[in-house]
Amino acid sequence: MRTALGLVAATALALSLASPAQAETTSYELRVSPEVLGEVGATETTSFRSAVLECGPAGGTHPEAEEACDLIEEAGGRVSDVEAGTGGVCTMIHRPMTVVAVGGGERYEETFGNECLLREAKGAVFDF
Repeated sequence: MRTALGLVAATALALSLASPAQAETTSYELRVSPEVLGEVGATETTSFRSAVLECGPAGGTHPEAEEACDLIEEAGGRVSDVEAGTGGVCTMIHRPMTVVAVGGGERYEETFGNECLLREAKGAVFDF
């Protein structure tokens, strides 16, 4: 009986060691806010859009989660370090877009001159 229990325990231990480790999911709350120039150069934030991005595995409400997670992973896990530049050409129309990302141990905020410049800099991360 003792041998049977030892065999069961050894088998259970071997199976637990053989199963792949679960990757830790990192969640990001993302927000894009267009700004409107008011009187005397003052800016005012209008409506915004937001998404939740989960990486490891990719998911959440972000429509391009897998591509966005890949960009963040390539940047060492930091949204601030994502450099997606595709070499595209953007007009210089001034329509500021402020983005905020909270998650993965960082809070990142930056304002881009327009949505095209934002896409060039951060790619799919804020493309929702």
